[in-house]
Amino acid sequence: MKRRVLRVGGVAEPFNLPWIQAFQGGAFRHLGIEVTFTEYAGGTGALVSALEDGEIDVATLLTEGAVTAIARGRDIRLHSAFTTTPLTWGVHVSGKATQTKVAELKGKKFAISRFGSGSELMAYVLADQQGWTLKDNQFVVVGGIDGAAEALPKRKAHIFLWERFVTAPLVKEGIFKRVGDMATPWPAFYTAARSDVLSHERALVDDIVSIVLGYAAELKADPERTIDLIVDRYGMAKRDTRTWLERCDWPTDIGVDTGVLLEVMETMEELGRIESPAPPLMALL
Repeated sequence: MKRRVLRVGGVAEPFNLPWIQAFQGGAFRHLGIEVTFTEYAGGTGALVSALEDGEIDVATLLTEGAVTAIARGRDIRLHSAFTTTPLTWGVHVSGKATQTKVAELKGKKFAISRFGSGSELMAYVLADQQGWTLKDNQFVVVGGIDGAAEALPKRKAHIFLWERFVTAPLVKEGIFKRVGDMATPWPAFYTAARSDVLSHERALVDDIVSIVLGYAAELKADPERTIDLIVDRYGMAKRDTRTWLERCDWPTDIGVDTGVLLEVMETMEELGRIESPAPPLMALL
């Protein structure tokens, strides 16, 4: 009999360490299913495409990216919140750039992982905060952090928005310079899945995500061990890792915060990322 497999995807960032720990610990064997976890360098946009193309079944996505993708007709649905705390984005320029403040970046080009990604959507949030109007030619697709590390020094793009603790090693090396921070106005990540997976396997996804959140609780309960794990796996400095862990919380149970999703929809609609009117809330779930 062929063994059932559930394929999970996520970015290569410490938010997903509970998945790695559960996977390595054989936590799903008693469910009679093999669970795999694949890291995607291209961020939420790449993960949404992988879900739709059938490469993976479940993914942890940036909340704003997931909501926008579904509102644009992508065949995925939200399952549950994966973090209860926001993402802190760093506003980066080339290490050799002369700019030292966000206000000096008006009219400059953004490096984004792909269209529909968090790096694109948060560019609109930043522009709204600064009173800028963005044009289509202000975006350069670079595929992820490695592409941005190549594009910014060559001035193919000028601004790169990415999780500030993940980019800290590149800032330290002088490849990037951080000129500002911005936190999302909502919790950072949601678990999502293809519509057919949730239609036929919701109870299984419930069980798997619950197990992973149990591993997240263990990581929070033993911060010194967790800090060592993150430093070893993601190359972050110990001081940055401690700050990151203090700021990051995972939920204790699976669930959906409808208030959060409504806020995201309203914001994305106001920024022109979702067609007006926004879809009904239940269309996301």
